[in-house]
Amino acid sequence: MNKEEDPGLGLDSLRHALDVLACWRVREWPVVAGLAGDVGPLVWDVLKGAGVWESLPTHSRAALYWAVADGRAIRRAWPVKVDVEEYGARITGLAMDVAYFAAMCDPQGGGRWPEADPARTRHALLAVELLRQFGKLPVAWRAAVLRELHHAARTRDPERRTLAEVLAEASVYAVKGEAPPGPEYADFRTIDAPELVQRLTRLPRGWRGEAFRRIAAGADPMAVETAARDAIRAVCVVP
Repeated sequence: MNKEEDPGLGLDSLRHALDVLACWRVREWPVVAGLAGDVGPLVWDVLKGAGVWESLPTHSRAALYWAVADGRAIRRAWPVKVDVEEYGARITGLAMDVAYFAAMCDPQGGGRWPEADPARTRHALLAVELLRQFGKLPVAWRAAVLRELHHAARTRDPERRTLAEVLAEASVYAVKGEAPPGPEYADFRTIDAPELVQRLTRLPRGWRGEAFRRIAAGADPMAVETAARDAIRAVCVVP
């Protein structure tokens, strides 16, 4: 390990860092940004030291790399004049990711990692299955699925359908040989859905799985694909 020989010490350091990040609005921004940049590599070290890293599936490894990249992006922002509020969601998401991996290394920790989503593993496995279903669709239907999800995310449609619901309907129509509905005029200005299909397909396998977990959670597919490419460039690893 790089910083902590004992995983227990690493977990203590992570708990302290997450406590600070939870209070990011009232802490000095350089302190918050520095810790945001540190927590990803630290939990990576803890995972290795606890013998957990080797057993993680590729989509979980990609999620960890993504967290490292997000932390670095937050750290790079602090010397620049930025709207700190816009980083609130990224800090919260980073804390949830780090707590999820920390909890894997702390099975006796009980409620020590309240930021971790207890359903995260189930959602990640579901995303892998949804990705498999997506890959079986004709390209035109894949584009239609992404177009609907992008439009719903961009307009914040309160009645938006989930990725699972959209895929289920698309699969039924595709099996019947029916063509998907064409894009509306507004879609041409905001998304090139067939090109987005190709860009998502070109992501490494583990990154595709993590990307679909985020899309299934309601994120804009176009924003997720862009963030994935940025994260890959930032950490230069391909699980």
